[in-house]
Amino acid sequence: MGTRSEPRRSSPGIIDRILVLVIITLLGLIAALAALNMSSRSQLVVLVATPTFTATSQPTLTPTPIPTWTFTPTSTRTRTPTPTHTATPTPTSPPPPLVNLALTVTPVAITDVITVTYGPPPPPAPLREFSPSTVNIILMGSDRRPDRAGWRTDVLILVSIDPQIPSLTMLSIPRDLWVYVPNWQWTRVNLADGHGEQTGFPGGGPGLLKQTIQYNLGIPVQYYARVDFSGFKTLIDAVGGVDVIADCPLYDIFPDVPDGQTDILSGEALTSVPTGTIDIPAAGVYHLDGKQALWYARSRKTTSDFDRSRRQHRVLRGVWNAIQQQGLAGQLPALWDSLNQTVQTDLTLNDAIYLAQAGTQLDPVHMRSRFLDNTMLHFFVADNGANVYALDYAEIGPVLDEAFAALPANVAAQAAPLVEVWNGTSNPDWDKVGAERLAWAGFGAWANGIADRVYERTIIIDFTSTQKGSRLPALMKLFGVSASDVISQPDPASSVAYRIILGMNWRPCLRSAPVSGPTATPTPTPAPAP
Repeated sequence: MGTRSEPRRSSPGIIDRILVLVIITLLGLIAALAALNMSSRSQLVVLVATPTFTATSQPTLTPTPIPTWTFTPTSTRTRTPTPTHTATPTPTSPPPPLVNLALTVTPVAITDVITVTYGPPPPPAPLREFSPSTVNIILMGSDRRPDRAGWRTDVLILVSIDPQIPSLTMLSIPRDLWVYVPNWQWTRVNLADGHGEQTGFPGGGPGLLKQTIQYNLGIPVQYYARVDFSGFKTLIDAVGGVDVIADCPLYDIFPDVPDGQTDILSGEALTSVPTGTIDIPAAGVYHLDGKQALWYARSRKTTSDFDRSRRQHRVLRGVWNAIQQQGLAGQLPALWDSLNQTVQTDLTLNDAIYLAQAGTQLDPVHMRSRFLDNTMLHFFVADNGANVYALDYAEIGPVLDEAFAALPANVAAQAAPLVEVWNGTSNPDWDKVGAERLAWAGFGAWANGIADRVYERTIIIDFTSTQKGSRLPALMKLFGVSASDVISQPDPASSVAYRIILGMNWRPCLRSAPVSGPTATPTPTPAPAP
């Protein structure tokens, strides 16, 4: 199971290898990962049949109440915070444009015989415009196994990189999204890759998946990277495991079978094989090896596919941090051949080096995580009995607009609002959990450690001297802070714009809203191009 705070390595796990690919793309780091020959550092605790789990309770301190708001913080602390993140990186020249970059996907004419339909083909979604320097890559996590002919692509993350900023957006596409696959039928998006491979579609499975994404979402995709179970483990263990900042508890049991054997088991088979656990008892920082990271990103027994997508992004960010800290991106040329033994991709070495150069300049504030989830998709039961989600382009269009909105060309020179986070709770590492939530929202933030005492309520101290362009409302919403828990303390000399002191009332776990139940089968038709 995962360990808190103290680095500890074990073994690996499954579908989300795709996660590592993202980093390949971004930083060329992935190449470095696959080639490092590092064995797992410790044994995963192996149980037999169904283990009995007793959660370890967190230490509980008696909160010190804040009497009638007599607390008056000052802008000068006894400790001087040392930021671990700089919101304004040193400007550097962007890498030169990539030669022979595929800018668009040429749609395949729908002339073949459609074997199954479940409805007429919809008009294609409007083709989205991206800056000429943008590179779109689809990362695919496959459950392909040596003993099975077919497979599904249950992890799909669209990575959009603009090396000129540089900036990066990761968009998760749910595996149960009901789409029209060109030249085939309405079906789950996770079946396009396997079908394209088996039917000899131009470009194989990735070629058909690229066409499917463009047809239904209007996003042109130039490249792909695909990984399977064993590759994900290798990549994570190659960097010594990853530190994942979890915002929700998670506990699940997985068959701990040797590489190359299926872990899709049930009944008698499941009760007779060794099993392992992924145990995240509370929000905090956990060190996961390859197998644990796979299980963390794969589990959905007690959550949902949408929550799983968010965990996948957390693992990817952990890999990105590990690669950055270890300086692995520079090893890409020497490791490229080894990487290609682990990851299937149509990226060339030249492509990867180009993206790696951009990745070394990437500020975390410009790394966006976005999701297509049940806040904008509609659950229904298809004619073939599948539980799936329909999209309405009029609803997801604004979401895609925000996800892929171009940052200003001079964004690197613009200082993001700086926020320091103090842990005023009895829960370890919650300042880091809070700082990561801010980073995902586009704030320059860092964790400052333990506060001077335990606070009953979360408070925000506002050091800004003007309301123009204030980010205070966004901070209040992110942390559920009411106006009565905000302290205005203008200080032009302050090194930060805001200070957040987390209190015992903060609930870091954010889960997707539960599905209410099946609805009548809608007609999921994208809006036609104007």
